[in-house]
Amino acid sequence: MDPNRLPADWGWKVTRPSGHGFEDDLADYAAALRDRRSILLEESPGVALRHRKQPWHRAAPYASGATYLPFANDIPFGLWVFSLTPGGEERSGQTWGQTIWFRVPAWWALGPKGRTAAALLARLEKLTREEVLTLRRSYNKAWPADHEDPAWYEAQDLAANTDRAPLKNALIKHTETALDRAAHTHGKRVTDFSNEQKSVCFAAAALAIEDLSPNLAHRLLGPLRLALGDIHTYPVPTWADNQ
Repeated sequence: MDPNRLPADWGWKVTRPSGHGFEDDLADYAAALRDRRSILLEESPGVALRHRKQPWHRAAPYASGATYLPFANDIPFGLWVFSLTPGGEERSGQTWGQTIWFRVPAWWALGPKGRTAAALLARLEKLTREEVLTLRRSYNKAWPADHEDPAWYEAQDLAANTDRAPLKNALIKHTETALDRAAHTHGKRVTDFSNEQKSVCFAAAALAIEDLSPNLAHRLLGPLRLALGDIHTYPVPTWADNQ
């Protein structure tokens, strides 16, 4: 089954890489798939969601609600395809069940270049203090102050014209978060629109657009390449390839 074309009442479930739910979702979706059993959909821990209520806000609360990709709010994550089915009858009404059908590699939720995007996020999480500083300097090396390259604006327009703006924004958010977290571990703070932030965000924009020209890709990835090497050589994390 194509995850892009799911039947009605089917959807994506975003979990921890282990298959356990986030926060107040205590279910083990990996075990449910293995044991071929349905999981009761709960309104709150221990309280079943009644059939008369809309289920989707509880069935997939950790994805953004985008129409064609389940953008995850948390990295790393696991990704599953599930369907909603009416559950058993209780005194207060019928309930909802969730049937897990199969696991989808998590990189799929990060777009057509999702494996590379996952590799970028994993690489940023491991930045050293010196690499954070190198990202700052590499931006100026790639694009000197007296030579403003319009690549960013070209990418913005191309993303909008190819329906990739939501994906671009999601990848930028994840790269900013990964960079902030790495810098924080070294006692540094990344400010908005800083050179190190722009270096990684330009790379994220390049990964969001499937039909990017080689020339534009080279320019967008330039600052990152000077600091951390070729993005296509970064290892893909295990959580992104799990299936």
